[in-house]
Amino acid sequence: MAKVGRKTFVAREDLLNRISELAKEKGYTLYNMVNEIFEFAIKAYVEGATPLKALEALEELNAIRKAGFTPCMERLWYEMAEIAFREARDETLKCWFEAGIWLAKLYETSGRRNPLEDLMSDLKRFTWEASEFKVESRGGNISVHILSPKFPESYTILFASLLEGVLEAFGYKIASKEVSGGIIRLEAFKEGGSR
Repeated sequence: MAKVGRKTFVAREDLLNRISELAKEKGYTLYNMVNEIFEFAIKAYVEGATPLKALEALEELNAIRKAGFTPCMERLWYEMAEIAFREARDETLKCWFEAGIWLAKLYETSGRRNPLEDLMSDLKRFTWEASEFKVESRGGNISVHILSPKFPESYTILFASLLEGVLEAFGYKIASKEVSGGIIRLEAFKEGGSR
């Protein structure tokens, strides 16, 4: 293997000090830490991203995992949902509804300032195949509109059931809903509030 040369470069002192601290904490030499950072940055740019975008993608995957989601092949996910829906419709709807309640409780007990808003925001981020995912709150009312040409009808109905579970757990009552292949429109009001 050919010997690799070294070069000196200039960077902000505060950044170099922080990198030096991190290197010590992780058991690296400063030389190894700086080279690893450069390799990561180069790899990100070669892949058409930036280090920041790569980090954001990692943070999104971690958020998905922490929220209890598992990435799955899209086609397989829809087919399994279809089979469950066809073979045990009521039980499957109940499972999805209860999963919505569980998610709501997870977010409610996580110390978040706005658990419903955060949950809906995460669902929007995690539902990559939805071309539209709008959530609007006005007073004690909330509306959820989702559009995805890729959603089969069975999956659309199941996903709507999950959303109904979320809303119910946060004290909302469904006032109206429209659910058909790829389209979910839910209008809900806070129980005890005005419509």
